[in-house]
Amino acid sequence: MDQFLVSLLVLDEGEMIALAFVLIIFGGFIGSRIFTVKISLRRVAYLWWFAGINLVLIISQMIWAATATAAEGGYLSALILFGMGAFPVYGAALYYGSAARSNHIKGTTESAWLGFVPFANLWLLFKGTEISSTDTQQRPVLSRFVLDPVLVIGALFVLSLSQVISKAMEDTALYDTAESQALQSLITNAQTLEESFAAEAQASGAQLPIRLDEITTFRSISAEGKTLRMEFDVERDISGFNSGFEAQLASQQCDPSMFANDIARGGRVVLAYYGPGGELIDEFEITQADCQ
Repeated sequence: MDQFLVSLLVLDEGEMIALAFVLIIFGGFIGSRIFTVKISLRRVAYLWWFAGINLVLIISQMIWAATATAAEGGYLSALILFGMGAFPVYGAALYYGSAARSNHIKGTTESAWLGFVPFANLWLLFKGTEISSTDTQQRPVLSRFVLDPVLVIGALFVLSLSQVISKAMEDTALYDTAESQALQSLITNAQTLEESFAAEAQASGAQLPIRLDEITTFRSISAEGKTLRMEFDVERDISGFNSGFEAQLASQQCDPSMFANDIARGGRVVLAYYGPGGELIDEFEITQADCQ
């Protein structure tokens, strides 16, 4: 169970969005089975309900900032359950509010599921009531033409605040695996060696080429089975490297913040250096024996 939960941390962005959507729908389904919604929400009240639960959901995702601390403290699984569990709770809350809005429009909850459909949920927001009601006529003019606009502006502010927080979270990594050896080990063990190397090649490859110093450029990285291969261009004619260079590379690659866990599981890290004409200068293979 713990390994399954930790494996959620290595999902790519598309997979994570799809999982969140499925959990929201699941929460809505559970909500439809456990809630008997008898209240009704006017348009302004529904807008506030929608804005409020969106803000709460986004704030709840800030818990991922404590991922490294949770890994060190041994309660990472609880943190993941809380973070992912927020989505079905949001789905249930969205269903409840949408059902209440549907009650106001039609007198039934049959249109509640429109709340889960992008753009279609605007129908719930803007549609007027289809049932006879004296609610509008009984409301004071001050409420309709002063209080309601103020409440709408307030709800739109909350929605904008949610977007600002969401954008800030997207632009800032909430946690770094390098911050915690325990977290790095858990994530590594949640993947096969092949998956770990493939993920590393994909993530690092997107940032290449990178100039490491005045004559060396890290040009490519690839994974094949249990081997991770990195290739470098050296912009100077040299016949080889000094005797301590391989030991220096081994020290770097065997560091816990690099590939110590993967190498300990039988992985190989190959570093190949090429000269200005594309000729191979030297190739170094780092294995478990080099990390002793």
